Amino acid sequence: MTQPFHTGLYEVDADVPSLHGSRCEACGATFFPPMAIGCAACGSEALVAVELRATGELFTFATVHLHRGKDIEAPFTVGEIVLDDGPLVRALMTTNDGFAIGDRVTAEWVVVGTSDDGDDIVEPRFARQP
Repeated sequence: MTQPFHTGLYEVDADVPSLHGSRCEACGATFFPPMAIGCAACGSEALVAVELRATGELFTFATVHLHRGKDIEAPFTVGEIVLDDGPLVRALMTTNDGFAIGDRVTAEWVVVGTSDDGDDIVEPRFARQP
């Protein structure tokens, strides 16, 4: 069995990651993570849950070489991706090199730990499309 690293942001039962987001029915703005208290663009409360394809264009990226946290070892690369379904998201990349601004990227599942029950804990990370 597989478990999500961030509960509520995505489901792990699909081969290809998709993200839980929200869309404003009044102005069409799309958000990730999902908004719950109202649209950040127009203030409307008419938000609906949507699934966002985890594919898009790499807007920018940076490689972190020194990190003092316990959750991930440096070096690692963080990218900002403009999803095909609208919002810009910040996410970890699968590797630390070979990226260029404008690259087409897609998410894939990466095992980031093991639960107390022995299940894989996964999260989506982005890789360049072939």
